[in-house]
Amino acid sequence: MTSMAARFSRSAASSSHASRVSRSVPFAHVARRARAGVSRAVMDGAGLGTAAGGGDELLSEAEVTLRDVTRKLVDCRRRKAAANAVDLLVSLGRAGIEPDLFAATTCLGACVASGKQDLALKVFEEVFQKGVVRPDEVVFAELIRGHLMCDPPAWPRATALLSRMREQHDVTPTALTYNILLAKCADDNELERAEELVDRMADDDVAPDKFTLDAVKKRRSIRSYAKKMLML
Repeated sequence: MTSMAARFSRSAASSSHASRVSRSVPFAHVARRARAGVSRAVMDGAGLGTAAGGGDELLSEAEVTLRDVTRKLVDCRRRKAAANAVDLLVSLGRAGIEPDLFAATTCLGACVASGKQDLALKVFEEVFQKGVVRPDEVVFAELIRGHLMCDPPAWPRATALLSRMREQHDVTPTALTYNILLAKCADDNELERAEELVDRMADDDVAPDKFTLDAVKKRRSIRSYAKKMLML
């Protein structure tokens, strides 16, 4: 079987700025073995804290490694360093350490932020689709954001995720996801598409949040329709 690292390497190598990703054993296989014996790091609200009630001395070696790698992943997300982020995630698998949701999502987000949607999709396939980590709505929101950043925006793929996240992963889209889609409609003045999304929110009883109107503030027509249909 081709390893995750090798598959990522081919994608990362397509960028002139990408670092080389080494071969490793399949990530999903290593991570599943690690589940039985390696506990996850205890994170604070930002996902970067230490164990409750103490410092590094209360953390196992694996937990310290996960925490440190996660901090580096956050920096990769900030710098839009997709290949470096993938290197870090693969390094956890090679060490037999399972990533947590925050680390895996941050790696995927780094790929999206750098415009490497193909690499983001590979991260999703290897880590989330294969069950190493269970995805939440933020994971799908990142993927949708990446599809919409493509030129032209990959609308069929983005909207397909609304059904896929629910049917395959039992994740219900909320205003968090719809706001991203509606904001893109407003940016591109796509009234018909925006109305379809608003209708879908209404049909699925998706409650708008305080950011929904802000997402469509650029377009009066979209804003008016959202107000009427969602009772804002």
